[in-house]
Amino acid sequence: MGTTWKVLGGLAGAAALALGLTACAGLEKAELGDKLLALPKNAALARHGVKVLPGKARIGGRELEAEFRYIHMPARPGASGAPILFLHGTPSTMTNWAALLTAPGAEPTHEGECDVYVLEIVGHGQCRTELDDYTFQACAEWVTSFLAALDLRGVTVVGQSYGGEFAWRAALDNPERITKLVLLDSSGYRRGDGEWLPEEEKLREWPGAQYGYVLNDRERIRPALQLHFGTPIAEDQLDEMYLCCDNSDNWRAMTELCRDENGTREAEIAKIVQPTLLLWGERDLAYTPEKVGQRFARDIRNSRLALVREAGHYPHEERVDDVRRELWAFHFGTQR
Repeated sequence: MGTTWKVLGGLAGAAALALGLTACAGLEKAELGDKLLALPKNAALARHGVKVLPGKARIGGRELEAEFRYIHMPARPGASGAPILFLHGTPSTMTNWAALLTAPGAEPTHEGECDVYVLEIVGHGQCRTELDDYTFQACAEWVTSFLAALDLRGVTVVGQSYGGEFAWRAALDNPERITKLVLLDSSGYRRGDGEWLPEEEKLREWPGAQYGYVLNDRERIRPALQLHFGTPIAEDQLDEMYLCCDNSDNWRAMTELCRDENGTREAEIAKIVQPTLLLWGERDLAYTPEKVGQRFARDIRNSRLALVREAGHYPHEERVDDVRRELWAFHFGTQR
């Protein structure tokens, strides 16, 4: 479901009973943002600072006041690379891209060779705009509203997990702004009865699931997250996801998106015209490469599927060099 917190769905009923269906706000967004940026893994990315852009978002056919939060890594003077935009999954945050964009490695980060934008999706991380209903289409329209606010064109959009679906929906709706797609372990296809994990079914069906954040706990999260990694989770990776789940609106967005995941636009995936790179962790349990990755490859005519060895659902954190090599070669046009 684009989240490692499926296991936490089982906490929702107990939380609802404990609260009588009344919840406090949990960790406030301002404190959440400070704690996320203070994590050691995010230090290099945090030095670029979080930009706040007040503006308008057109969602569901109407305009609303919006506050876009993003990190901009600017291109050097004279750099000719097209802009690139990174979209995280659920219930993650924009700093989930820190290792890929800033950590030392054998493959270069290419920092400064193009404008890099890392967007906080509405209902996630430290984004303070709230919606009445969080849906995949609303999040995709948040992305397109951000592109319009900065008048970005010719953009490569990179999305992981639920962020992948936000990306390909935005590409369908705004081909004039988005010219390439990179999807990492993306959602998009309908699942039938028996194809949901038990924890997903609880998030989707249990009354009061939106209150599960009250029982949020690092050690409950650890085994749920570890299932999606091939190597032991770093403590600051664990802390990042724990913090993201400790705000009531973030948890509500996760629950509502889990319930909205139903392949409503899967028939349109074959209409994607942008060249698309599909990067898939070969050990992904959420969206397996055999079933989901290969289906994307069949449906998107101008696409290429590349498996990331020994990686699970988060290949950009587990196999940084492998993902960098594929991603930047595709973006800069040195491979299809």
